[in-house]
Amino acid sequence: MTARLLAAALTSLLAAACGSDGVVAIGAGSNETAGVVLADIDVEAVRARHPTSLFGIPPAAARAEIQRVVDGDTVVVVFEGGRTENVRLIGIDTPEKLGGHLPAECFGAEASAFTSVLLPPGTPVLLTGGAETRDVYDRLLAYVHRAADGLLVNMALAREGYADALPIPPNNDYAAQFAGAVDAARAEDLGLWAACGGADTPLPE
Repeated sequence: MTARLLAAALTSLLAAACGSDGVVAIGAGSNETAGVVLADIDVEAVRARHPTSLFGIPPAAARAEIQRVVDGDTVVVVFEGGRTENVRLIGIDTPEKLGGHLPAECFGAEASAFTSVLLPPGTPVLLTGGAETRDVYDRLLAYVHRAADGLLVNMALAREGYADALPIPPNNDYAAQFAGAVDAARAEDLGLWAACGGADTPLPE
């Protein structure tokens, strides 16, 4: 199935669930960052490192706005009419943050904070999906693009060293690109690769 058809399938699914694919204004809330200092993150520089020409702004996508960031790879979006969905970013895996359902891992707080910087509350986003639309926790599975500039947030997390690649068939359309981004981040000693020595590193007791 092509990326265009995958996007159309997710759009149809969400339109049926939500009644519309319009963007709802929910206002900009506070940006919780788990106490992580974010002053050195240049969002524009991050955007410049990930030109939209890599994937392009999706031609067919479900439109929504960010309500809040749950952790590095999970966000809550809201659709017109007020319906919300938990969305799990496809193809990547960020470290677990303190206070979640799983044991906390090194760089979990930083990954959550980075996603919060890229996707503050109220950010319009475009969602495209894969062949499998939900995970075992009933979260919507999606590639999350910022509507304003097309930034693929899944890719930014991988390339900046906040996530490892996690290809799970059948949703592995960009598996090679995500793996390449992680390899580049590791080679440049970015993010968790410098701070933790690798992914899935538990925090000390």
